[in-house]
Amino acid sequence: MAVIHVEVSGLRNLASVSCSPSAALNLLYGANGSGKTSLLEALHLLGVARSFRTSNSRKLIRSGCSAATVFGRVDSSFAVYTLGVKKSISEGTLIRVNGERKDSTSALAELLPLQLITPESHSLLQGEPRERRSYVDWGLFHVEQRFHEIWKRYRRFLEQRNAGLRMGASSTEMQHWERGLAENGELVASMRQAYLQNITPRFAHLYSLMLDAEPPRISHRRGWPKDLMLQVALDRNRSSEQTAGFTMAGPHRGDFRLLQANGQDVADMLSRGQQKLAVCALRIAQMQYLQEMTGRRCTLLLDDLPAELDVEKRDLLMRAVADSGAQCFVTATDRELIDLSPWDSFSMFHVEHGAVVEVV
Repeated sequence: MAVIHVEVSGLRNLASVSCSPSAALNLLYGANGSGKTSLLEALHLLGVARSFRTSNSRKLIRSGCSAATVFGRVDSSFAVYTLGVKKSISEGTLIRVNGERKDSTSALAELLPLQLITPESHSLLQGEPRERRSYVDWGLFHVEQRFHEIWKRYRRFLEQRNAGLRMGASSTEMQHWERGLAENGELVASMRQAYLQNITPRFAHLYSLMLDAEPPRISHRRGWPKDLMLQVALDRNRSSEQTAGFTMAGPHRGDFRLLQANGQDVADMLSRGQQKLAVCALRIAQMQYLQEMTGRRCTLLLDDLPAELDVEKRDLLMRAVADSGAQCFVTATDRELIDLSPWDSFSMFHVEHGAVVEVV
C-alpha cells in the first residue's frame, strides 16, 4: 500500500494542499510551525479518521472554515482506492471509500496500514497499558483475519457482564455472558501471545542493531492469573466485581513489557533517545512482519526524526526503515539532517507558512 496522491483543505494552518508523494521516501522539511506535522496529521486522518495530536475535532479546523477535509488515493498494487475523511463542525466525522459512505474506521485501516513515530512515542513504553494493547491489536487486525470479530464479540460480552454486575442480573444471565466472555477472551489472549512471539526475532535484531545492546524479552501479561482459566477467574472475582461494578479479569486488562534478563523493565533504564529507538524497533518489526505475512506495505509517519537522536542513530534508523519496505513520510527542520542514501528514489517537499511545494 502507498499513498500516491493527497489533497488537504481547511486543516489547521495548511493552505489548500495537493501533492503526489513518492511510494518510497518523502522528506518534509521547513521551519518549526510551518505545517509539516499538520501534513502528517492529515495523512493520519486518512488512515484512521482521527488526529494523533488532539481528540477535539474543532482544533483541527482552520479558522474561518466549517470543515477539514482530506482526500487521497492509495495504490495497493492490485487496484487504486480513493479515501476521504471530513471533520465538520456540524456533521462530525464523515468517511468515504471509493465514494461510498462508511460507518467504521476499519474500512480505512484495511486499505492504509499506518504506523506513527513522534517525539512522544516513548509513551508506548512508559504510558498506560491500553497503548501497548493497541499496539498488539493493530498488528493482529492486519495479519489475523479472525481477530477483529473475536475482539468485537469479547467487548460485547464484557459490556453485557459489566451492566449485569451493576444491575444485579440473574445467575443464568451472568453465566451466559461469562461463557462468551471466557471463550473469546482466551482466544484474544492466545492470539496476542502468539503475535508477540512472532515479532520477537525481528524486534530483537532491530534493537541490537540500533541500540548496540542485548535485546530485552517481550513479556506478555494476559490480564488474569496465568495459572487460571479465565472462566475460573471470573467465578472467583464475581462477588468483588459486583461491588466494583466492572470486570477486573480479562484481556481488556492485558499488557506487555520489555524486560531485561534480570527482570528489570527497560523503560526504567533507557534514556529518552534510547526509548525512542526501542519504540522504533517495535514499530518496524510490526511493519516487517505485516509485509512478510501479507505482502502489504505500511506507511510510516515519522515526525521530527532528529529529536533526541545523534547523526549515527538517525542514519541507523533510516536504513532500518528503508529495509522494511515501508512508504515513509519524515519531517525535519533541515533537509541536510536526513540521510537519503538508503533509498533509490525519494521526494522532497518544502513546507512554509502552510504551503507545500515539491523540490525537484
